[in-house]
Amino acid sequence: MNQELKALLEKMVLSLQKQVEEKVPEKGGFPVVYEREEVTDLHIGLSHIILKVTATGVPAVGDERYLELAAVNYPCPYGAESVVGFGYTQDIIACLQDKETLIEKLLQKVPKLADDIDYEERHPYG
Repeated sequence: MNQELKALLEKMVLSLQKQVEEKVPEKGGFPVVYEREEVTDLHIGLSHIILKVTATGVPAVGDERYLELAAVNYPCPYGAESVVGFGYTQDIIACLQDKETLIEKLLQKVPKLADDIDYEERHPYG
């Protein structure tokens, strides 16, 4: 896989980890924290990659969070997302700290997200 993409993902993970440590509480809701990077020049079929942490928003689940990888290919109106981590704030931080494992997972997910968007472009009504 593209070394430039790997380096970009490593940068995104480091930056998101800092944001999570500073902005994501152990309990309750919070605004989405994310890192978004343009990747058009990497020629991977995407214009932007977003790595984000969100609250589940499900009362039964409570204070657990999602670590998600999302992608878009502007001007296409479609996007794709994949959950790459789930748990409490400390679980998400631990996932972000295990950079080698997380980067490998992200590198596997990026082409799948590009394929999902490409499929939607070719088959807009399913």
